[in-house]
Amino acid sequence: MAEHEKKNVAHHGFTHTHIEHFADGSHHVHHVHHEGPHKDVHHAVTHLDHVHDSLQDHLGMENPGEAEANAGIHGVPPEHAEPAGLPVPGGTMPPAAGGAGE
Repeated sequence: MAEHEKKNVAHHGFTHTHIEHFADGSHHVHHVHHEGPHKDVHHAVTHLDHVHDSLQDHLGMENPGEAEANAGIHGVPPEHAEPAGLPVPGGTMPPAAGGAGE
């Protein structure tokens, strides 16, 4: 890719996103990557909140302190964090919070 073309590509490498909406409230999300279809991301999501999550996960940047909070460094004691659905140090994010869970 020529140097002038690199300047027009966002930090995530995706040039555009297609979202299909279905009657049952689910959606199909297709993030199109500038390097070609082999780098595209396709997936189905069950509701609009997951569409927003997909946009943030693939296109967004972390807010200040977000990486630390996701690692469990948020100041909430583990015995209170886990029942509230917050990540704990050395653990994983609970599914309700957007992580894969244990």
